[in-house]
Amino acid sequence: MSTAVFLMNLGGPRDLAEVRPYLYELFSDPRILRMPAVARLPLAFLISTLRAPSSRAKYALIGGGSPLVRETQAQADALARALGSGFSCHLAMRCGHPSTREAVEEALASGAERAVALSLYPQLAGPTTGSSLQELERWWPKERPLAKVLHYGDEPRFVRAAAACLSEALARLTGDQSARRLVVFSAHGLPMRDIEAGDPYEGEVQASCRALAAAVNLADEEWILTYQSRVRPREWLGPDTVKTLAARAKGRAVVAVPVAFVSEHLETLYDLDVLARQAAESAGAVTFVRAAAPGVRGEFIEALASYVREALAGSVARAGA
Repeated sequence: MSTAVFLMNLGGPRDLAEVRPYLYELFSDPRILRMPAVARLPLAFLISTLRAPSSRAKYALIGGGSPLVRETQAQADALARALGSGFSCHLAMRCGHPSTREAVEEALASGAERAVALSLYPQLAGPTTGSSLQELERWWPKERPLAKVLHYGDEPRFVRAAAACLSEALARLTGDQSARRLVVFSAHGLPMRDIEAGDPYEGEVQASCRALAAAVNLADEEWILTYQSRVRPREWLGPDTVKTLAARAKGRAVVAVPVAFVSEHLETLYDLDVLARQAAESAGAVTFVRAAAPGVRGEFIEALASYVREALAGSVARAGA
């Protein structure tokens, strides 16, 4: 039986011309702006128009667009090789291209009879995995099986892959720096209204951090969890990554870890490599290094392949939401 694997991620503008359309699609999502379409769509148009110039400037600094699509394609290619015959892997981006609809059309044209929804968000959240899954279920034929891998942030195989990235970053510190290290796990924020309504994201991110800290033998005082990419004016999860570094980086060897991201994009290449680095250095950090996202590391791709196989067999413990 031919199986399509949909790699679900947010997406990103592939060039500067796609920035405003990408922002419009993002803010048009009813899970992002929770209001009737008659109000949401005009507001999404206004927000995307106002934010586009500053967003284009940020993307220009990291190469003129987001690398997320091409990096996810590399992950899809590696996963297809790991899974072998009978599988095809497709990018299902929530915003931008290739869109989820385009992914489903491609999979059906290739003869897929069943599918696996594979989230590239390690921790489950309604506005990310939930929105992506909703979009996939909108287009995938209801009469065809759809297995799900929706979260794995503290699952041992994923933790091993992420810990390898962190260990490589820690190895860049000298002996003196290692004695003063501060590992700053940074995850994308979420409005507190979602957390208060029962979204599991905060607890899942905390579990990821604890598992990673244990995997590389960090003492409790050597690491902290922070959140980035806050969108005003709502109250968001904290503490804020940049503000935390401004307050705590003095005299420390800072190691930033993108704990909720599996590929490089604006939130790693700009939010961490530019904003977080500037905050740490301005505060007097002795050094600043950043752990890479798992990307196409063999350990990560093999973990994803095993989740896919287990979801199809109905045996992966964390596959459902």
